This record gives sequence, C-alpha cells and structure tokens, in this order.
Amino acid sequence: MKRMLAWIVPVAAAAAVAPIARGDGGDAWLFTAAGRTLLSSHWSHTFANPGIQVGPLQLALFGTVGRSSLALAIVLGVAAALLVLAAACAAGVEQPRLLAAIGLVAVVTGFTRAGFDAGHPADSLLPLLWILAAAEARRGRVVLAGAIVGFSAGFETWGILGVAVLALAPSVRDTARGLLVAVGAAAVLFLPFVAAGQFHMGGYRWLVSSQSLVSLVVAPGTAVGWPLRLLQGAVAVGAGVAVARAARGSRHAIWLVPGVVVLARLLLDPLDSGYYFVAVEGPALVGLALAAAYGLRLPGRRLAGEPLA
Repeated sequence: MKRMLAWIVPVAAAAAVAPIARGDGGDAWLFTAAGRTLLSSHWSHTFANPGIQVGPLQLALFGTVGRSSLALAIVLGVAAALLVLAAACAAGVEQPRLLAAIGLVAVVTGFTRAGFDAGHPADSLLPLLWILAAAEARRGRVVLAGAIVGFSAGFETWGILGVAVLALAPSVRDTARGLLVAVGAAAVLFLPFVAAGQFHMGGYRWLVSSQSLVSLVVAPGTAVGWPLRLLQGAVAVGAGVAVARAARGSRHAIWLVPGVVVLARLLLDPLDSGYYFVAVEGPALVGLALAAAYGLRLPGRRLAGEPLA
C-alpha cells in the first residue's frame, strides 16, 4: 500500500496542479495544427513547414489530446510525474517515502507542468526516458534500450542523442546492437514523410542568441542550420559516452550520462530559450533521490565482485 501511495500521491498532485497553474502552452498551437495535418488525408505535408522541428509522435499527441489545452496539460503533467518515479525506480530507489518525496518535489518546482507551458514536453520527458533506456542497457536488454531511445526521437529529433546511454551495455557488441535498433526505430518514424517528398525540416535556420556561448564564435543574429546541430549532437553524444565509460562502475552513471548529454547540448545551443533547462532537472531529481537513498560516491571503475557504488 505504501508503495502504491508513493506513486498515486505525486501523480494526483500533478494532475490537480496542471489545470490551475498551466501557462499559455507556448508553441502548442503550432504543433496542434501540424498534428491535425498528420492525422488527415494530407499527412504527407506534415513537415512541409520547416518550422515543425518536433517528431511525429509529439504531433500525434498534440493533434488528438492537444485539441483540449486542459486535457493536454493534465496528460503531460501526469506523464512527467510518472516518468520521474519510473526513472528513480529504474535507478534503484526503492523507499516509498523517498519516491513520494521526489515526485512531489517535481510537482512543487513546476517540473511536471513545464512541458505544457513551453509546448515542448520533450525537454522534460526525454532525459527521463534515457534513464529508463540506460537501466535496460546496463542489464543487457539493448534491444529494448535502443527502441526507447529511437522512439524518443519521435518527440524531438534530439531524442536520438540518448544513444550515449547504450555505452553502459555489458559489451561493445551489445552497444552496437542497441545503436542499430535506435537508428532503425527513429528511421521508421521519419522515412514515410521523407519518401513523400514534402519533408523540409532540414531547411530551418536558427538565429544565434547573444546570450548563448555559441555567440562567442559566431556573431549574434547569424542564421545557422543543421550542420551546427549535427556538431552539437556529436559533441553531446561524445561527452555522454566518455562519462558512461568512466562511470560505468557507479550506480550514478544511470542519471549522470543523460545529464551530461543534456548539458553538453545546452552549452552548444545557438539559442538561450529558458525552457531548455528543464531538461537538466529530470536527471538531477533522479540523482538527488539516488544520493538520498545510497549516498553520493564519485564514479569510478568497479572492481570485479564489488557492488555498484
């Protein structure tokens, strides 16, 4: 009963708060319209507008549930609360009181409603999905881990950066198998639109913000495209893989790797949108819960037979 309540209380709180404290939905209107196109006979034109930089899974959600801003706010709030709890459990947190506490912290800090407020739920949800994938990869279930990462790209394309957690798999061969599944799953989501000939996501340009670190090397206001995004992604994945290899002997690797990938991505982002930083909060909440449960030990290589730190 205590374990059940540890889930019910935060989820109920997230559902109750969402209708009261929700904002204007940010870009939700844009994605709701595109979602309606996706679910219509004109689905092939879903990505004809380069400004649609989210994936078909998010568009499907917004095109259905998103027709009611109230329903969307509740669904995203509940999803965020559930994922925080699921990620904490996957990391090894078992104490019901601690689970309830970390779930309520997510509600109180506004984490559970951030996805609706910005219209970009990926920033709060994807790093938590990566934690679930990391747990599966560590157990050797790389097909499931790869599928989680691949389908996370269906919310926003940068979801594929979660492939870094596959480096926690028991062997290089396992990592390669997971990577193949992740890329394949992401390709399945986008290939129908590419094949239809109306896929223009690659034509979008971002204006470099004066507050971003990128502005130190690229003049503010400069329009940049996907080449910078690909470089940004490569660095983020590289940083995540490096941490995965260095921290694989620590139980904290499961949230550190997603956290590092997110931080590296943000440091190299040409924009300085405030809602981006909610992506750090998810892994931080799981890390906080794990530290409270087991203590915080610096990651290091584990000796044979030694329990996870």
